[in-house]
Amino acid sequence: MDTGVYTYTGLSAQYNGFIAPASEIVIGSITIQSNEYLIPELDVDLAADGTASGCSFTLDGQYDVANSRWKDELGKALQVGAKLIVRGGYEKKKELFYGFIDDYTIEMNSSGAPRVHISGADGLAYLMDLREPYYGGQEKAAQIVRKILNKSVSAGFATSVKVGQLSDFETPIVKEQVDDWKFLNMMAQRHGATLMSSDGELIFDKLMESSSPVLTLTHNTNLRSFTRRVSMAHQVGFVEIWGRDVNQKAIKGVVNSVSVGSGKSAAQVVGSLSSAGLREYSEFVRTEEECRILAQNRLNGIAMGFVSGEGSCIGIPELIAGRYLKIDSPDPTVNGQYFLTKVRHSFTQDGYTTSFEFKAAKI
Repeated sequence: MDTGVYTYTGLSAQYNGFIAPASEIVIGSITIQSNEYLIPELDVDLAADGTASGCSFTLDGQYDVANSRWKDELGKALQVGAKLIVRGGYEKKKELFYGFIDDYTIEMNSSGAPRVHISGADGLAYLMDLREPYYGGQEKAAQIVRKILNKSVSAGFATSVKVGQLSDFETPIVKEQVDDWKFLNMMAQRHGATLMSSDGELIFDKLMESSSPVLTLTHNTNLRSFTRRVSMAHQVGFVEIWGRDVNQKAIKGVVNSVSVGSGKSAAQVVGSLSSAGLREYSEFVRTEEECRILAQNRLNGIAMGFVSGEGSCIGIPELIAGRYLKIDSPDPTVNGQYFLTKVRHSFTQDGYTTSFEFKAAKI
């Protein structure tokens, strides 16, 4: 995952003023350049909310009508499960997506030339098909997560795995009757981690605890659109987790302070929320410290719904999900840092645009 910090002026210089957008698609052993092939539309959707990232595009003018066959061995390369890489930007391109062909449609009619619509998915999507039970015994949480993610690497649908430092609970980890993807999302909520894919790297880490923004955009200068919503719906002032220890004695842990983001949480803005709490019982915890850890992760997850919104700007390959974006503005209702949950890179006949969705725990 790209952990660099960029400036708009630096990127503008690197990409020659963001002139002449270009893309490159690799399907198996075939490379398709946008300046050589007609690609009327290309979307790359990156996600940091536990869902799979994907891409979709259309290829025109790749059919040899006289010989009734696809050009450049495209027909042979078009196979579900085939490697799919998308790079984009300008004269200099950056890898935006790594995965496999999930679906393709060949369209032929009398009103126009044949075309192909292709959709791709990342290594997380592959894990949705795997449902093998898992009994972790005394294995560490990070070890189990890494072992599951590496299934996609072994299958060729991902290139590497990154698992951050995770707290280990005393209760053995058991996985039954759920697919690997759903199980990893359950683990992510438990550990306060983000599950995502970036350029072929499968990531399970506490990305929301980072504070360095990937980029700063200036309101009314290089933002094309920006919408921010603040809602106290479902917000709470504290989370209380109950459980039982190894001797079946009742235990609990309470947390009333959000530990991600900067500024004021919902409970700090709306004082009456401080007495509104969420109480849950967990079979997973065995100590009061484990109750507290689980409560903190639960509270942080809820708090990240306090602020949400979306925006767009000129196409910037460096904008990826799973990083913070800083909006610089004298207007306090716009200014702040926002965690990017979804990023879409769109290449069309009109140019290259990056749009994004975000959330934040504080204002």
